[in-house]
Amino acid sequence: MKRLAVIALLVLAAAASYRSLGSPETGTGSLTLPQPAPAVGDPAPRFTARSVGGEPFELSGEGLYVLAFWSTLNVNSNRALPGFEDLAEEYGDEGISFAAVYANGAPRDRSVPFTMLRDPTGRLVSKYNVKRVPRLFVVRDGTIEFALDYYYDGYDEDLGEQLEELLAEGPEKDSSTALRED
Repeated sequence: MKRLAVIALLVLAAAASYRSLGSPETGTGSLTLPQPAPAVGDPAPRFTARSVGGEPFELSGEGLYVLAFWSTLNVNSNRALPGFEDLAEEYGDEGISFAAVYANGAPRDRSVPFTMLRDPTGRLVSKYNVKRVPRLFVVRDGTIEFALDYYYDGYDEDLGEQLEELLAEGPEKDSSTALRED
């Protein structure tokens, strides 16, 4: 009995010291890890793929893209879909390319205002380091300008504001180009 009490006391002491002396990521009991790469400010991995309908899609170093990673089996992906559709309808004519990469099978309804991409091999999920869905990126001229790693009510309003700001700024210019224009 004494031996069991000593072991229990040691386990409790180890747990208390771990929580109090551990790093913020582990000592608080909740993970607060940094956003996984690629993150805002990083170059966006470029790719070409075929849409569900067979058309080519290319995320290149030029242009404005909204790229979402979803799963038809994920509740939050399904909740995010109506807002994403609304934004694609509203901003699709503004020169923004909207695409959704489905980590598993794509939906059967293909009448959406964005490009649906399947990723059966996980190539795109791997390029963008997607560990959970939904994950969303706004890419302008090859650089990630905005990223969301989770769904929340009102995400589409925040995304719409971000798109408005990017459209108002116009295309990004590097400093050498700006110096030559002066």
